[in-house]
Formats: sequence, structure tokens, C-alpha cells
Amino acid sequence: MITRLGKLLLIASLLVACGPALAGLPAQATLPAPTTTPLPSWTIAFTPTRTATRTLRPTWTAIATHTSFWIGDLSELAASGTADTTYWDQIIAQDPGNADAYFQRATIIYEAAVAVGSIEYYRFTLEQALKDIDQAISLRSDLGEYYSLRQSIYYELAWLEEFSVHNEQLMSIALENAYKAVELGTTEQYPERIIILDLIFTNQCQKALDEVQKLIDEHPAGVSSLGGLLHIRSQAYACLGRLEEALQSVNDSMFNDLNMGYKYDLKMQYLLMLERYEEALVLLNERICDCELGGWRYYMRAQVYYRQGKTDLALADLTEGQFNTWERGGWLPYVLAQIALDDGRTEEAIQLFQYAEATLNPTYNPLRWKIQEQLALLGSHPSTIAPSTLYQSTAIP
Repeated sequence: MITRLGKLLLIASLLVACGPALAGLPAQATLPAPTTTPLPSWTIAFTPTRTATRTLRPTWTAIATHTSFWIGDLSELAASGTADTTYWDQIIAQDPGNADAYFQRATIIYEAAVAVGSIEYYRFTLEQALKDIDQAISLRSDLGEYYSLRQSIYYELAWLEEFSVHNEQLMSIALENAYKAVELGTTEQYPERIIILDLIFTNQCQKALDEVQKLIDEHPAGVSSLGGLLHIRSQAYACLGRLEEALQSVNDSMFNDLNMGYKYDLKMQYLLMLERYEEALVLLNERICDCELGGWRYYMRAQVYYRQGKTDLALADLTEGQFNTWERGGWLPYVLAQIALDDGRTEEAIQLFQYAEATLNPTYNPLRWKIQEQLALLGSHPSTIAPSTLYQSTAIP
């Protein structure tokens, strides 16, 4: 069964290149379609490709035991994308003060959210889980498992935000809950690593690096679990703009073959920002896929093609990528901005640069800073985006 940390890494891996951007690009920033490929809509909603083969009925442990647990075969539940909450609905109806019943129902809903077919349903499902875990915490506030689950929900909701400022806002709430989970005690594997990831994605780069280095120093060389710490450290280095050290750290992490796909994606990211395009292209060609949510790798390869002077191939990859991801930020507008600038469409390029800068997460800080410099040269500046009011920080007792 996938661990909570593994799920967080998976979500980050799916969105590592751009951050989740759903809104359309500026109206004039239309992407020319290759002659043989029609241009898709800027907003794509996928439909589920799998249907449930069965539903799961949990076995309830009385609240008097104060034991929180995961229910059934959640990997199959996640694959089916369905959640049978009937049992816990009945328990809550009979005993509305049963905090653990709300927690169990939130767990089922949260686990089912990973297999949704559209971003709107994904958000809706996570919000339902959030309501239940909020209620559980309001009824009983001394269980670390509750805060651990709420951290995961806010973490995933954060990745659904279009702009990095909103993403970081929700990551801050996730971080508060992660700290509380550790304070109260949690069975979550590697909770301290979850805290470090939250620090990175709230742009607290140096603090994240200090914390992960402490853990690395406590591990003997060659210990398997050191691999995860090294690739997390690489992200803290990237967040600080120390790209050569980021690249070395992720390379060092590969002595352990766990999460290798994620590590290779990070390596591609660092190579691109270092402008080592030939090396990045080798990895991109190996990692490219037309799989659901894999389209961002096409956006990354488009940057390589653009820098090689192969604009037609770059445009073709930007088009292909849109069929396979809901993301519209980061590399997509960045490549388009460069092409627009080359064509003399300066105002359009400025809007695209602004959109790219606003949708990159902190592990892309070097690229964000580069875009900010480019905007200054064009007599402009990054967009000013107001804080989100969609979610309010929940009380931490």
C-alpha cells in the first residue's frame, strides 16, 4: 500500500514541472496548431478510464478504543475511484459525536479522490473529506492521525491552485497540521520529511535545507532511507537557486532505486534550468509519455526544442502536452513567451512571462528569477495576485 509520504511525492511528481494552472492563457496567446494536429481547448476534463469492480465495507472499531486505522484495500479503492461511505454515514447518524467515524469517512473519501476523472470532481471530493476531518478535530483535538490526514488534504488542494501564491498559502496550512501531527504523535511514516516538503513549498528554503541536513547527518552512509532525504535535499537546494548542488544531491539519491521516476523528473528539471539541454533531452525522451497527467514533460521538451532552434517541434510538443494534462502554467506559457518575443509580439510575451512566473512553484525559483529579470528588461514586472479567500486556515488547538 502506498504511504502518505509516497502519495505526497506522487502528487508533487505529477505537477513538478509547472504547478497546477487551470485558467486559460491570455486571450491573444493562442498556440498555432501543427498542420496535422488540431489544437485542443485550453481546458481539458478527462473522464475516468476505469470502473469499480467492487465496493469496500470497513470493519468498525469502537471509538472507545481511540484507535485510528486505515480501512480495507485502499490501493484498490483508489484505483476504482469510488467510495462507499454508507457504513460510516449510519454510524454518524446514530452517534453524531463520534469523532473517529468522521475520520474514517474522511479517509475513504480522501483515498478515492486520487482516481477522479476531472479536476472539478477532484477538488469537490477533497473538500468533502476536509469537512469531515474538520468535524472530527472539532470533536476530538488530541489525535495526531487526524492532523496528519488534514495535512494531506490541504497539500493536495494546494496543488490544484493556479497561482503559486495561493499554492503556498494552502501549503502553510498543511505545514501547521504537519507540525501538530508530530507534536501529538502519528503512525505516519517519515512525518518529519512531510514537514520539510511543506517548508520547501512554502518557500522556506533555508529552513528546509537545515532540517533535511540534520536528518542526513544522522543517517549512516548507504542506509536505504537516505535516498529519500537526498532527493528532498535537492529540492531545497533548487529552492535556494543552488542548482549544481541540487543536481549532485539527486544524483547521489539514486544509489537507492525507490521513487526513481520522481528522481529522474527532478534531474530533468535541474538540467533544464542549468541550460544543459542535450542531457535533459536524453532523459526527456526516456520519460516522455502520452499518459494521463504526463503532458508537462512535453512542455519541458518543447523548451529544449525551442533552444535548439526547432520551433515547429516545440509547438507540436506544446500541443501534444495539452491532451495529457490539465496544467497550463509554467513551461507552457514560458516557451510561448519566448516565441512571441522572437516574433516581435512584445505585449503578448509580457503577459505570457507574467503567467509563467506566477504559476511556478518554489523548486523553480531560479527560473522565476530569470523571468523576473526578463520582465524588467521589457519594462514590466510580475503580476500582483491577491491572497485567496477560497479556504480559511482551520483552528489548531
